[in-house]
Amino acid sequence: MSVIIGGGKGFVGQRLVKLLREKGFQNVWTVSRKSDGKGDTITWDDIRNGNIANTVKPIKAIVNLAGAPLLSFQRWTDAYKNEVVQSRVGTTKAFVDFIRDLKDDKPDVYISMSGVSYYQPDSVKEYTEASEGGDYDFLSRLARDWEQASEPIETKFNVRRVILRSGAILGSTGGMIRSMYWPFFFSLGGPIGNGQQPFPWIHLDDVCLLIIYAIQNNHVNGILNACAPQLITNKEFSKTFAAAFTPPRLAIFPMPAFVMRTLLGPERAIVATDGQKVIPRATLQSGYTFKYPTMEEASQDLSKLYS
Repeated sequence: MSVIIGGGKGFVGQRLVKLLREKGFQNVWTVSRKSDGKGDTITWDDIRNGNIANTVKPIKAIVNLAGAPLLSFQRWTDAYKNEVVQSRVGTTKAFVDFIRDLKDDKPDVYISMSGVSYYQPDSVKEYTEASEGGDYDFLSRLARDWEQASEPIETKFNVRRVILRSGAILGSTGGMIRSMYWPFFFSLGGPIGNGQQPFPWIHLDDVCLLIIYAIQNNHVNGILNACAPQLITNKEFSKTFAAAFTPPRLAIFPMPAFVMRTLLGPERAIVATDGQKVIPRATLQSGYTFKYPTMEEASQDLSKLYS
């Protein structure tokens, strides 16, 4: 049976494809804007037109990881904000229509990403999957709209639906670790601002393994916080990551919060300058076991991938 991955050429998608194939999933299809000429790539136009339905049937799972980068240094114009929305909500609606037209050959499960930006930043309050949110700024409303866009898949088409609200995804092939590795390698890294803001995080492998766990286990459904169970601050992350190098590095050069606001703008900078204490209660209750439950274990892996 096939697994279709929207955004399968991205940071998370490439790792997910590799792990799926290692676990015996042979028919893995990646969806991107343009075909790369390989037999396992389909385009978003193919999804919207529905003209590849017979090619990919039967479908075990559809996973949507698509989304324009939030923390790139792309100018935060109205046009780019619209691209951010459409790359998430628009692709979700494309999958909704695709699944609707599959008639009796619907997938077992639909899995989509979201983000902990759904929860309002707070240095004290602890959030679980049952906590309220999605209504205080652009990014929280984006997460809400992204999640709501896929609701018909469950309510109208009776397909199991899983939403992963992810923290910062840590992996050497992309994301924040790739951009900060060398500053930390040369002891030029440090926390953002005073570093006391909560830092919800998850290792790249745990995101992918959690997705695979959700594909393989029919009891997994609903909202899952894709965050490691260890609650830490940005300062604790910086110190732990620096200390994992051989020899250990220092993390004594903080990035002033105003610099992040200048580079990213206040709407996006809040992701780095503030934070949430996010507990993966439903994730743990589902039976998933984290490969990297602590920052010490994750950093031992991340700090050696470029050595």
